[in-house]
Amino acid sequence: MPGYAVLAHPWWVPLLFVLAVGHAQNICVTLYLHRSATHEGVKFRPMVEHIMRMWLWLTSAVVTREWVAVHRKHHAFADKEGDPHSPAVAGFWGIVLGGVFFYQRAARDPALVEKYGDGCPDDWVERHLYQGKRLLGLGLMLVLDIYLFGIGLGLLVWSAMAIWMPIMGNIINGVGHALGYRNFGTRDYSRNIYPWGIWILGEELHNNHHADPRSAKFKARWFEFDIGWIYIKILSFLKLARVIYARSQNAKEFAAKHYTDKVAKPVAQKLDRASEELERAKARIDQAKTEARAALRSPEPGVD
Repeated sequence: MPGYAVLAHPWWVPLLFVLAVGHAQNICVTLYLHRSATHEGVKFRPMVEHIMRMWLWLTSAVVTREWVAVHRKHHAFADKEGDPHSPAVAGFWGIVLGGVFFYQRAARDPALVEKYGDGCPDDWVERHLYQGKRLLGLGLMLVLDIYLFGIGLGLLVWSAMAIWMPIMGNIINGVGHALGYRNFGTRDYSRNIYPWGIWILGEELHNNHHADPRSAKFKARWFEFDIGWIYIKILSFLKLARVIYARSQNAKEFAAKHYTDKVAKPVAQKLDRASEELERAKARIDQAKTEARAALRSPEPGVD
């Protein structure tokens, strides 16, 4: 068994370790939490899925159902009131610097999790370990890091691992809705931060994703690169993953079909009219409730 602080030297070993662990964490987020559990564009073998669930528990304490529910609500209300973490609502720097707090507030809402968290794992290990003892994984990883790197460096390595996922989330939810280019005229402010999805494994292609959320492939134009999709193709080749849906049309073809003014404007107008009608119906219901309460408080005629 390796000795205490065996990886503390040379200096580049802890750095390489953090980068490798962070990359593995990004794999688990984009492949499992995002493309599989949330949007169901790809399905992994139970063994592969469980490895990713366990790694997220050890390195981030994230609960699958909470993450999925918050992200689904983000798509339902993208860049509108009700979006859990939109810079259009909360401000650019509010999300880039503190998006994790908006996520945590939404994840603590049991009604939100109940409504948007369907289809997530609900087995014994999820209920009693990954969710029931969510901080235990981080504690075990802390012990391992201290053993491998020593107390001081181990705490530094562990801290970098613990904040890796929140930082990446803040970048996507903030920068990905404010800066970059757009291939599709979606009804939100989503942007492709840059065309080469390597550092955050394809999540950089955020506008492509919002245009076709269920697609397991985020790439849309010839010069774009989605390394997350490459990993999915490798796992598919090894019979460890099954792609359920991946967009096959290029950006021009897909935009012409779904995002031209001829197509998008009538749909948007219908959605706006439906939203207005729902608001009017809600107002009528509220008025009826007010009148009913007033009637209940009023004494009946002839009653002293």
